[in-house]
Amino acid sequence: MARILFVVPRFHTNLFFATRALVEAGHEVSIFAAAQGEIEDHSHVQPAVLGKTPSRAEISERLASIAPDLILLRYAGDLSRQIYREARRRKLRVLGYDLRPLTQRRGWRKRLSFWSQKRVWERVTPVPGLDPEAPKDKAAHFLPWPVAAADLPASAYRDQTSEPVRVLCVGKLAQARKRQDALIAALEPLADHVQLTLVGATDRNISGADETHFAALKAAEARCDWITIRADVPFARMPEIYAAHHICVLPSEGEPLGVAPLEAMAYGTIPVIAQDAGSAGYLTQGQDGVRVDMSDPYALPRVMAALTHNAELRQKLCAGARRLAETELSPERFVARVEALL
Repeated sequence: MARILFVVPRFHTNLFFATRALVEAGHEVSIFAAAQGEIEDHSHVQPAVLGKTPSRAEISERLASIAPDLILLRYAGDLSRQIYREARRRKLRVLGYDLRPLTQRRGWRKRLSFWSQKRVWERVTPVPGLDPEAPKDKAAHFLPWPVAAADLPASAYRDQTSEPVRVLCVGKLAQARKRQDALIAALEPLADHVQLTLVGATDRNISGADETHFAALKAAEARCDWITIRADVPFARMPEIYAAHHICVLPSEGEPLGVAPLEAMAYGTIPVIAQDAGSAGYLTQGQDGVRVDMSDPYALPRVMAALTHNAELRQKLCAGARRLAETELSPERFVARVEALL
């Protein structure tokens, strides 16, 4: 048994499966967070919300009480700096966590910058990069977040040969870079054959919040009977949504990871992911999902038309997606990777 501490800005949904897997494997898991969101699920671990600027004395006391064998440290301002400083004093093992691809190496100037800012150099990342043959960052370890399917009745799952084809897009509804508008445009010619569900938070206190974008999505829902918006869905309700859809699309720009299509794969839901998103690197094109070049205005319409009109292709990709989720992204594989770090 090991004691593992995650330090994060907040308890992101991808931590749910990771912490559950570690707890079920017999490890002790703690989380220090700078803030707390509204739709978090703390069923397995209750984060300690310490704020962005905790005192050195509080950090020292908490680390002494936990005595972690491994700290996975995501940058969260002064919280991260204080923990890293105290962990070094106590000679605790600390690995940074970031969303830079495994294939993106850092030069000596960056290393000096990290040292001067009291930031950890050795890191883990869940982003593999698109080229599996590219040289890897020697300071990085690949640690993809696990996914797992909830125990749902067979009736909760869609039939991959059925119509209309149910398309899902998960992303903040007030953030224009999520590009739900591009997906709507791609599906317009297929309106007689598809149903689109847009799931996401309505929080306006986010970077890039755009009231015009959100209003346009609401107008599209009012105009089109094939579009449904489901706002602020609790994380615990997502399994039934994933299982009910044929395809999960991530059309975002500048998406460092994008976990919703990965979570959906556990239900055999086909991932269609923007090529520059971090999670696109998990896919083998045409076997377990589809990468799409969002800089090509015709690429997403082509992909969606092909999937909508080809049930055999959907069945193939459904099986491949589930297989990837149950192997490379399984909780068991995640625990083994963390134990290797230890």
